[in-house]
Amino acid sequence: MTTIADLEELVKPLMRNAIKIEAFKSSVPPENSQLISHFGGDPYFEIGQQWPKTKSGKDLEFIFQVFNNQKNNLPENIKLVQFFYNWDEFPWDTEQDGWLVKIYENLNVEQINRKKNPNASGTVKYCEILFKEIQSLPDWDGLESYSEEAAKLACLLDDDQPWDKYQLVTEKLIGEQNTQSQIGGYPSWVQGDSTPTQINGEPMNLLFQLDSEENAELMWGDCGLIYVFYDETDQRIEFNLQCF
Repeated sequence: MTTIADLEELVKPLMRNAIKIEAFKSSVPPENSQLISHFGGDPYFEIGQQWPKTKSGKDLEFIFQVFNNQKNNLPENIKLVQFFYNWDEFPWDTEQDGWLVKIYENLNVEQINRKKNPNASGTVKYCEILFKEIQSLPDWDGLESYSEEAAKLACLLDDDQPWDKYQLVTEKLIGEQNTQSQIGGYPSWVQGDSTPTQINGEPMNLLFQLDSEENAELMWGDCGLIYVFYDETDQRIEFNLQCF
């Protein structure tokens, strides 16, 4: 294998479906907003559940939630996923306090609790979500984790700037890849690949990544992103934040 066509053949099997998350313009939450996928506003809660807090007792802010509609790429066992964050703690990785991924494997809508949001005047604005199906490939920083052969061939084709040859292939196969909020697919790293691994050494699957969203007035540091990974086997969750 010595040509860019060969590189394309190595990259094609890596393609994954992903769902792009687009935030509509901020608006007044409707009466049933707890049952809608959205940024900001009030999350879905059931009777008996408490608002999540940091270890020191500070309230986390509700960032977004997504219901599984069987088309938005969430694992089958996840009926609803929510993300909470504390801006004072400002955690950057899994080990730090101040973030929570809340997963519902079952929903008891008849037990819904319209719990008052303690961060009603929080920073994230209510925005409903549009889901758009896309194709995803690893970015250059992460390519070697998924195909050493493809990474080596790109280097063989252009020892000085191998990422250029890889970019040509990815743009041909799926178009230009931009940083964006999405469910599934591959992470788009800002400061280099930090994909955690499963017990077997394989890269963990991306559950979702959240970009800085202008409509929701959501900003991760300096125009950064957060990354959440999920291992369906042991239900382990890993978190990472990177910014420019």
